[in-house]
Amino acid sequence: MDGLIRGANWYCGEINQRLRADETTLPVLRREMMQLVMGGGWFSFELPAEVQPLTAEMTVEGVHKDLKARFGREPGDWTTVSYYENLLNVFPSNSTGEAANGAAQNLGRVVFLKGLLNEYAQAGVKGQKSSGKTRLIWSSIVLYHDIMDGQTVHKFDVQNNTLIIEGVNYTAEHNRMIRA
Repeated sequence: MDGLIRGANWYCGEINQRLRADETTLPVLRREMMQLVMGGGWFSFELPAEVQPLTAEMTVEGVHKDLKARFGREPGDWTTVSYYENLLNVFPSNSTGEAANGAAQNLGRVVFLKGLLNEYAQAGVKGQKSSGKTRLIWSSIVLYHDIMDGQTVHKFDVQNNTLIIEGVNYTAEHNRMIRA
């Protein structure tokens, strides 16, 4: 248990959402799968292909002009969303479950998303109060950069055709061959 979430916050551009944030759901990381059947074979199996388009969802308390103004923008007029997380490393010296020496450690995680706010849903109003939360859905995400404890875990950069996983650039050779 080296990553128990102990708190989170996010920024939309330069604006801190701490006092507004209700819930944040980061993108599901999923690959397209390609079925392969070998000639004369009895079996088929799936091979991973492209990373599927990413979507992030956030809910906030109330209605905020600066967030609503992000809706309707065109590709190229991207919005950067920065998500910050405090993770508690319960077993800092090992992952075997044995008692660790010293106190638990806090680890930092930052996820940068660059995309468009393509869905904005304000909650209804009942009487004098809101009946829910304002829902924001970010899609057309062209950059996803997940950094944990100062190291890149994943970086998906659509504009530069870059896929980095734990510091290894999986697209470097491919991009060299096709001169991307």
